Amino acid sequence: MKQYPGPSGFAASSACIALLLALGTSGVPASAEQTSASATQEVAAFARAWAGITEYSARITIFDQEGTQTQNVVFDYTFRKPSNVTMHVVAGPNAGVTLTWDGGATVVARRSGLAAMFKRTLSLHDPLVTTLRGSSIDQLSFGAILLHGEQQTGGLSEAPGDTIDGVGVNAVTLIPAASTDDTGLTREVVELSSVTHLPVRVLGYEGSALVRRVDFSSVKLQT
Repeated sequence: MKQYPGPSGFAASSACIALLLALGTSGVPASAEQTSASATQEVAAFARAWAGITEYSARITIFDQEGTQTQNVVFDYTFRKPSNVTMHVVAGPNAGVTLTWDGGATVVARRSGLAAMFKRTLSLHDPLVTTLRGSSIDQLSFGAILLHGEQQTGGLSEAPGDTIDGVGVNAVTLIPAASTDDTGLTREVVELSSVTHLPVRVLGYEGSALVRRVDFSSVKLQT
């Protein structure tokens, strides 16, 4: 997480992961050879579930790796439609910082405690508010994960995944047509709850190496 040596000595940062679920390029489906029927059904169930949600909160735990550098952070994340996010950094670099975004081109960063009076407005994708792999607050919501898939090309498949916190998941895997089209990732997996059809965990790989992991827990939904 990049550090900001500002007046309060805090680092304004955020992390999120622009991840998977591909239907094809800008709504154009991938070929039948590339996309399985079960994967298409899982994506459709995800889209229906997301359409019925107006607001949600979640604890998000993130591992990110770029080269030999790694990053581990924990966020409390609240999303309200259409595009309002409050994200508090619970653990990791910049613990205590709260970021807010209202759907525009900027992010507001504040620190709690004695420095709470200090705030700074930064560009949404300023290096000070992006993760190690270059993602920002706007890319972490369930809706952003779904949208990312609509903008990617590549093969899409589905298979039963692990049981996570007692809930079965279905793993949807995307093999991007070109890794350069997807922040260098060669394989992405989103594990969707068999109960809510929303993401429980998202994984990103470079070859066989896991370089990105996002876990969603304590999810509370409002419809």
